[in-house]
Amino acid sequence: MTIAAGNQRRRQIRSVSDRGWTREKRQTFLDMLAVTCNVGLACAETGMSNAGVYALRRRDPEFAALWRDALLMGYDRLEERLLRRAGAGVNDVEFGTGDVTEAPLDAELALNLLRNHRPTVEGRRKRLGGEIHRISREEAQAALAKRLDALEKRLKAEQGR
Repeated sequence: MTIAAGNQRRRQIRSVSDRGWTREKRQTFLDMLAVTCNVGLACAETGMSNAGVYALRRRDPEFAALWRDALLMGYDRLEERLLRRAGAGVNDVEFGTGDVTEAPLDAELALNLLRNHRPTVEGRRKRLGGEIHRISREEAQAALAKRLDALEKRLKAEQGR
């Protein structure tokens, strides 16, 4: 059950569709994310889409907080598995007991997952296209002038046709 309202409508209680993000599906997603640190695999496990889970995270702050916690756990587990694979211990520290049977580890995928989730783990927002490079006012003006010159040249060429 959920309570919905909006756009001049009265509040009303609606039942949640079995096709939607039920409590069970949310928990399955979060459990899988905590184990794998992989949103795609967690979505596949629940039978839901990546777009749907990102939309849910945007509209549900409680789910977003649980997602972050699960992601932190998954990130730590993934790092631990990579370290264990790299040498079974760092500075004479043992990682894990080895009692758990684990699926084969794709090191390239694991490193990509760690790289992609690092901003979240470090408490930063992920930037599209990587880190933002701050430039000076002079550099910005020079880049703008260069683009304007190129645009002017293109417009003249189009008028000449």
